[in-house]
Amino acid sequence: MRLHKSHIHGNSVALEYPRADQATGKRGAYYRSRYSSQDNVPLSGDTTVACLRLRWGSRFIFYDSGSKNKPKSGSVWCHYAIPTPVIEEGSRARIRRVEINYESTMISEISVGAVEVWDGNRLIHEETNPGRSGVGINGGITGSTRDFRNVPEEENVLIIDDIPDQFIFFGLSVSIKIEANNAKDDYLEIRSVGADFAIDV
Repeated sequence: MRLHKSHIHGNSVALEYPRADQATGKRGAYYRSRYSSQDNVPLSGDTTVACLRLRWGSRFIFYDSGSKNKPKSGSVWCHYAIPTPVIEEGSRARIRRVEINYESTMISEISVGAVEVWDGNRLIHEETNPGRSGVGINGGITGSTRDFRNVPEEENVLIIDDIPDQFIFFGLSVSIKIEANNAKDDYLEIRSVGADFAIDV
């Protein structure tokens, strides 16, 4: 058996507009593309989430898009397409675990609320209340945003390793739900997302 690790950088992200799955024609598609830019997604009321693509990852900020600067709550899904070794040397790959390298300035206000793992259009695993590993995830982002030389390898990594052992047939996508709870001037950064595959060769 051979282990294949595949990661993608945190700034290679795609945002999902709210209710985009309900758009089936011109009206729905036009509305969602007209009122959402690539990096800003309006949520309910005056809440908007911005995704700022940086050299070292993506930064998510929930903010008041009205005339005030009130704390805001809401959620948005973002997606990472993982390079997938579906078949190597005649053997089909099996998923073993998913890793998300992220950090929040205030974990009680903005955090990862759920994770879904997709193989094409097959939902193969979901975590509705993912645990957190590493003390660095709950703050201290200023001191370690761009310099991880002195940070242990698994310090800021959310590891999901209870995925049922199964073959991968299409291509892997990791969907991450970012949630804000009365967030104001706080943010969350995703630096990389990856997966481990096992291949019987």
